[in-house]
Amino acid sequence: MILFLAACGGEEEEAEMETLEPSPLPVTAAVAAVDTLFEVVGSTGRITSARTQRLTAQIQGEIVQAPEYVGIEVNDGEVVFRIASGESASRLSSASSSYRNSQALYEFECENYRGELTPEVQSMLRQTTGLADAQTSLASAQTQYSNAAIRAGFNGLVSDVSAREGMVVYPGTVLGEIIDPWSLQAKVNLDERELVRCAGGQRVYVTIPSLNDTTVIGTVASVSPVIDPSMRAGEVIIDLPAVPNLRTGATARLEIVTAVYPDQLVIPQEAVLIRDDRDMVFVVLDGHAKWRYVTLGPEGRGIVSIVEGVVEGIEEGDQIITSGHYSLAHDAPVAVVN
Repeated sequence: MILFLAACGGEEEEAEMETLEPSPLPVTAAVAAVDTLFEVVGSTGRITSARTQRLTAQIQGEIVQAPEYVGIEVNDGEVVFRIASGESASRLSSASSSYRNSQALYEFECENYRGELTPEVQSMLRQTTGLADAQTSLASAQTQYSNAAIRAGFNGLVSDVSAREGMVVYPGTVLGEIIDPWSLQAKVNLDERELVRCAGGQRVYVTIPSLNDTTVIGTVASVSPVIDPSMRAGEVIIDLPAVPNLRTGATARLEIVTAVYPDQLVIPQEAVLIRDDRDMVFVVLDGHAKWRYVTLGPEGRGIVSIVEGVVEGIEEGDQIITSGHYSLAHDAPVAVVN
């Protein structure tokens, strides 16, 4: 009798355990929503300055003025580097003296000329007194002497100093560089198949990893009209708004909007799985994961549209599982934990 009762008790316990539902699996989910979808071309580029000036020596001589370090702010027309050249100074002094002598002789000849002082006569006197040649020599000497001062072409910051005081430089020597840090751009090279989808004025989402993934909206300024045959790619330049602490050379993740689709039923792209060579998602209904095949439309910026009217059971407001769903089975109990 004792053995019989024990056996009966064990069978009832096993039957009760079989009827218990497994513990729900933790998943995250997002809500299907009607929204505008932006189709994009994505790539990685670099931040650059819209204005850059490389400063080079035009004459031979010794550097007598140079910035102490990079980051110094300079104004338009300000002398950034200065080169001392005794030869150019001597030539300017000699040319100035010759010009003054020729000018005095020309004025004397004009005052004592017997006849009408026509423009043709004045031109002839400028030649015979040497004033024309003296003016040319003076202009050349002034240009050479002014080349001793290398000036900023716009308001900006010194971004490179390649020459220091005391160095002897020659024509063509790179002395440094200035940039405009307040007019920044992003540049990216795109494959020729992506390049044809880009055009001036398109919106661009620009994400800056160095600024904690700050995202700003830029605009396509230009698209290269030619394709580099070696790379099969072309350059796209994007104008950016002012971004505090953004520096040239920083990496930028770019999403160029090539098409806009309003009023789309959209879900996160990560929610889509492929089963039996078909796209599908899991919908949370009454605490269970329900398997739904879907037909997808355009995608971009991490979301994808579901073709309206094709998928039965996917509606605005439904919870769509986005993680923890790779090994799920239909009707499995789930708990949304996000």
